[in-house]
Amino acid sequence: MFRLWNQLTKPRVTVLVLATVLPGMYLGTTGYPSLFEISITLFGTYLMSSASFILNQYIERERDAVMYRTKQRPIPAGEISPGFALFLGIAVAVIAFVILTHFVNLLTAVCALSALLLYVFLYTIWLKPRTEQNIVIGGISGCIGPLIGYAAMANALPIQAWVLFLMIFLWTPAHFWALAIFLKDDYEFAGIPMMPVVSGIQKTVNQIFLYAIAYSLSVIGFYFADQRMGFLFLSAAIFLTILILVFAYRLKLSKDKILAKRFFFFSIFHLFLVSLAVVIDSKI
Repeated sequence: MFRLWNQLTKPRVTVLVLATVLPGMYLGTTGYPSLFEISITLFGTYLMSSASFILNQYIERERDAVMYRTKQRPIPAGEISPGFALFLGIAVAVIAFVILTHFVNLLTAVCALSALLLYVFLYTIWLKPRTEQNIVIGGISGCIGPLIGYAAMANALPIQAWVLFLMIFLWTPAHFWALAIFLKDDYEFAGIPMMPVVSGIQKTVNQIFLYAIAYSLSVIGFYFADQRMGFLFLSAAIFLTILILVFAYRLKLSKDKILAKRFFFFSIFHLFLVSLAVVIDSKI
């Protein structure tokens, strides 16, 4: 059962979502969030994120069945029924909403639920099968972590929360398109219009480089958006910016699938380090 739960809920992706909640929590209070506040906010967010992935797999079960990477997921593999997956996804979402509303506040619960609705309806159902720009707009759902964190501590969404939102919004296309290059054949076989399939790898690596520049500018820009950021964050931001731009430029030149996969994993590590720098510098 634990194995099936992990396959349905994509815990590695959820960990990254949770990592983006923490900066908002630490910036959303003048002191330190308590262990209970951190634990209950992250737990509720974890459940809501898990529910979104369960519903995503329910909706995409037929496409998953024809892709090599996904055909062994529990629904196409016949380990659980589509009806049970739908029930489980809705039930977990309701539980998450109740927990966040009761133990945190309504704004936090609404932010978390909006992430699920955007991911399921805007991205999975509407955009993903229709346009190569699906991840640009649909990726909004993955940017709400800082809003959840701020809402949990301040019960408000100030400008700093939206700058962090923008940072992740600009990070997402480069991150996901790198994976799409590596999985181009799978997406093409399943008929999913990802950019490498529709417009080719050359355009995709060019777009990755441009978004890496925009993302890097937003990382540096956060230093000016929040007066609590100091030398530690600025130094880390500059160093990390140089690293990701060099990596993106190398991918632009080589168009290599293996390098694209490495960029995908590096971008995860990059966002985690940026988030960590925000948390540490906000409390020094």
